[in-house]
Amino acid sequence: MLARTHRLRIALATFATTALVVASCQGSEPQELLVLEWAGYEAPDFWTDFQTANPEVAVDFEFGATDADILGLMQAGSQADIFHFYTGWQQFYVDEGLVREIDTSKLSNWDAVPEAMQALGQIDGKQYYIPWDWGFTSILYNTEHVPEVTSWDVLFNEDYADHISMWDDGPGAVTVSSYIHDYDETAITDEQLAAIEQEWKDQKPLNLHYWSAETDYCPEVVSGDIWVAYAWQGCYATALGEGAPVAYADPVEGRNSWVGLYGISADTDSYELALEFLDLKLAELSCSNAVTLFYYGCANADVMAAVDDPFLIEVFSLDDPTILDRANFTPPVTEEQRDAWSTMWTRVAAD
Repeated sequence: MLARTHRLRIALATFATTALVVASCQGSEPQELLVLEWAGYEAPDFWTDFQTANPEVAVDFEFGATDADILGLMQAGSQADIFHFYTGWQQFYVDEGLVREIDTSKLSNWDAVPEAMQALGQIDGKQYYIPWDWGFTSILYNTEHVPEVTSWDVLFNEDYADHISMWDDGPGAVTVSSYIHDYDETAITDEQLAAIEQEWKDQKPLNLHYWSAETDYCPEVVSGDIWVAYAWQGCYATALGEGAPVAYADPVEGRNSWVGLYGISADTDSYELALEFLDLKLAELSCSNAVTLFYYGCANADVMAAVDDPFLIEVFSLDDPTILDRANFTPPVTEEQRDAWSTMWTRVAAD
């Protein structure tokens, strides 16, 4: 009896020591995060729920300028714990072992994300990414100079020469041509790419200029110098708010829709903290701020359903419950395809 009691005491002491070690390890994550972001998203408004819950955590940011740039930074060994990119690039991070699987059972706001958006962050049935921001790409046009726009082919209309602005991006150009000609964007042939290159070379003189950021063209949309633009809905909101005579097309081919995804680095030492950061990105205030301050949709469907401002309803087409169903989400393509399209566009821009 005494021997059994002694062994029990030893066992309890060992269990207690083990529990303390485990607890110590769980609490040993660095109280800091580095987020690889796009300029603008570092504003505390867009992660305010996490900041409120974790005032002792230092959150720092580094920035990429494009999706290719962000992937390149991760490939080069960025120390970021969290990275932010857009649909079409999901597979690359998984193939190169740069991203860690998400344990969605630890996310308190996960149920508010629609299943269709959840699926955008999955590869081979595993959740690698958290969707957060979303929006449209379509044709923004001046209603005083351009009648109703029903197709992406308006970008090639010579009637609007010197009043058109196209995005300075090869994959974006391939997407537009794919919509117009009903090409399979994931399987563009060499012959199709040659035809796409020629039509964009022919289109080039119609542009007032190409744009890289919304600040490159949006002021000219507001002033009336640009009548037709390949545009994100952020510029539509800005121009509409400035009182410009603009509309945002719902083309027969469908709008393009993009979704921002967050991943957790495979090399992070702060997985649990990163997970909490992403969970609280989906919380009500952070999500609402994305909608009201950035004019981007948020993946929290409860937040979007609560929007009652007529201006925001117009910007996001929330009065049309089928708008996202009819949109074309940017599909994943291979690195070789993206390189070929970017090279093609270099030739177009240089011609």
